[in-house]
Amino acid sequence: LNTTAQVKISSPYSIFGIGNLYGVSSQMNMAIGGAATAFSSPYFINPANPASYMAFDTNSFVFDGAFNLRSGTLKTTTETQKTRFGTLSNLYFGFPVTKWWRTSLGIMPFSQVGFEMQNTQVIENVGNTVFTYSGNGGLNKAYYGNAFSIVKNLSVGVNMSYIFGNIVKQRAVTFPDSGAFYNSMARTTARLNKLNFDFGLIYRKNLKEGKFLQIGLTFTPKQTLVGYAEGITYSYYYDYSSNVETIKDTVTYSAGDDGEVILPTALGAGFMLGSTNRWFVTADVNWQKWSEFSYLGNNPNLENNLRLSLGGQFRPSPVDIGKYYERINYRAGFRFEQSYLEIADTRLNDFGISFGVGLPMKKSRSTINLAIELGTQGTTENELIKENYVRFTLGTSLQERWFLKRRYN
Repeated sequence: LNTTAQVKISSPYSIFGIGNLYGVSSQMNMAIGGAATAFSSPYFINPANPASYMAFDTNSFVFDGAFNLRSGTLKTTTETQKTRFGTLSNLYFGFPVTKWWRTSLGIMPFSQVGFEMQNTQVIENVGNTVFTYSGNGGLNKAYYGNAFSIVKNLSVGVNMSYIFGNIVKQRAVTFPDSGAFYNSMARTTARLNKLNFDFGLIYRKNLKEGKFLQIGLTFTPKQTLVGYAEGITYSYYYDYSSNVETIKDTVTYSAGDDGEVILPTALGAGFMLGSTNRWFVTADVNWQKWSEFSYLGNNPNLENNLRLSLGGQFRPSPVDIGKYYERINYRAGFRFEQSYLEIADTRLNDFGISFGVGLPMKKSRSTINLAIELGTQGTTENELIKENYVRFTLGTSLQERWFLKRRYN
């Protein structure tokens, strides 16, 4: 047996579980290292902690929408490949209901699957044998959340979310140099959906000289996605001259409404310290128990995940007057994530630093927001894959007063 390897890769680590987790809560959170557990603002919507909705102004409607573009370079010890994709980052709405009740709804990506890997082996008396692994799809999350001020300085919140989407994974063995062998294909398709819930709490303490301190906690219980699962394995002949695939025989086929994916328990804790309309710094730690995850009855033996985030914002002028650059919000942060993947006895980590600005619109509380994150994931050790990436977000946050009663003389 003689082998040579030729590998084509796009987003290789999305082969595991439900794919790459999206993670970003909003355009603001991306600019400050992903810190979101204790963050709240009258101008931004933060579904990562539903208790944060209580920060909405009692007379205002808030809209938060953004687009995300990610460009990366994948590296092995022998090859390099460029990747790029864009997607809607988030679309959120928030508004007050009463003095003690706020609500929000929106939609965002939850996970993304997109990979294609090929390994070509030269086998004696057979010739080139190509093993191809590919996948596409992902999950989305639509939510409806509510926050309540139950006692002074304390707010609690809950999100009711509907997670839905399709994930297709397949593996093929082909023989491009021989017509004596039929190719084979194994494909699984999961159409998943389910309501789930997550909870949050924020305690705010007002300090002297306009300063404040907030403590945030979040909790997501272990929950199950259910849906339709289909699996098929078949042999086929492929005509390379006409690019036509002819199925010879179906080897196995199964389908039914018994597809099940178990999502893990998650806990988060953080703080936010700041001065109103001037500056803040926030940090949090988030943990997920991915050891209890399973995908369509299979346990991929994932590790528990830990993420640390730190970020902040500074605005030179505390009021909406003065030179334009003094009214810009300047943001920065970093994050470190020990992912749930351990391959070849190597734990894969993800590290990123981020920068951003919030550009105020004329005669408005609304802003145009730009953020960029420079990150690296994985390693080339033990024949693994490393990705260096740049993620860019462009969005807007609109805060408009809709609920004022007009008075006339």
